[in-house]
Amino acid sequence: MKRSRRKEFESHCGSPDTRAFTLIEIVMAIGLIALLTSVVIINVDSIFNAFEDRPLSVILKQAVREARFQSAKNKEPVHLEFDWESSRLLVKSANNAILGDFPTGYPAEDPLLSITLYQLAPERGIASNSRTGPVRRPVPRVTFDPDRSSTPFEVELKYGLDQSLHRYDPFSDTEIANDETS
Repeated sequence: MKRSRRKEFESHCGSPDTRAFTLIEIVMAIGLIALLTSVVIINVDSIFNAFEDRPLSVILKQAVREARFQSAKNKEPVHLEFDWESSRLLVKSANNAILGDFPTGYPAEDPLLSITLYQLAPERGIASNSRTGPVRRPVPRVTFDPDRSSTPFEVELKYGLDQSLHRYDPFSDTEIANDETS
């Protein structure tokens, strides 16, 4: 009798050698799929956030840091300049090879965008007089030497009505002064 019930069970459910998924295995698989999906969604969200507009001051700081790094790495002077036609901050070698490219996120030749580099006069350096400010002159590029130094400089960032002035330490990428006006 036992054999007939067994044959009846096998004919209905298959042989005991064939396996099916248990409820626990199915729940575990669904849980893993949900976990992996949440990880992917979080990463996709962070990727999209990376493409959002970054402030010009953050882009400038990254470009200054890269210029100092490239000059020390290549053991030659490196230049930082703003290319208005492409709306990018460029780090270039002495022979004008592009070593770093920092898009501002604004359209090329945008009339509202202005990034002006100023060299501070050596006799005044980074010290400023409260009445007149440091003596400065606009320059097309700032040079960084292999010893990680540069001429004292500041950068004026403008977009529309937003304006800020960033003064950098000539021996690091540390910002000494930041005057923001909106």
